[in-house]
Amino acid sequence: MAGNGSGKGLSVERVALALVRRARRVPRAEAAALRVATGLRESQLARTAVSRAFDMDLEGIGGTVFLDGGHLLAGQGLDNVPVVILTLVGTPDELVPERLEEIGREQLLTAGFRPVLVVDGDHFGAVREYGWPVELVLSRAQWDGQERLRDEAGWEAYLARRLREVRRNYRAAALLEFGPEHPLTLTYLRSLGPETP
Repeated sequence: MAGNGSGKGLSVERVALALVRRARRVPRAEAAALRVATGLRESQLARTAVSRAFDMDLEGIGGTVFLDGGHLLAGQGLDNVPVVILTLVGTPDELVPERLEEIGREQLLTAGFRPVLVVDGDHFGAVREYGWPVELVLSRAQWDGQERLRDEAGWEAYLARRLREVRRNYRAAALLEFGPEHPLTLTYLRSLGPETP
């Protein structure tokens, strides 16, 4: 729209650029903007609002998931690191701490994934020491011991259904079994980190 004076050629882009130019002239404006942006990123309410407003893929895998990486990873850009579901279902209780330590080591070495653990026993305390989300599924023994819990499809079908739900809920890049009998899981996790010579 043509006009004279300051109204000439006004657009949203021009107004935004003018505001940015003026803000750069104000001392400490950049630091204040960074504090505001960081506060918004860390606000669960702001994250939920942004996710609902802009994330159109509500049913599929992919999209925005606001999930921190636990106590081992920190910093900006963590929201871009893929979520990986790691299942410890069937792992003997005494080996769970060792498995968690291995996952933590890989996360530190690669800084390439945010784990969500799936367990079938009372390992919440051990997993939460790392700050990772944890999901519980019924163990085979619990399934077999509770007639009212069972359906005709069987425990394997139940487990597959629950793992699909967990993967969909977290919009995970992968769902992997973790343990010494699954060496390709470590290979996959290492592939998420920076390229090494």
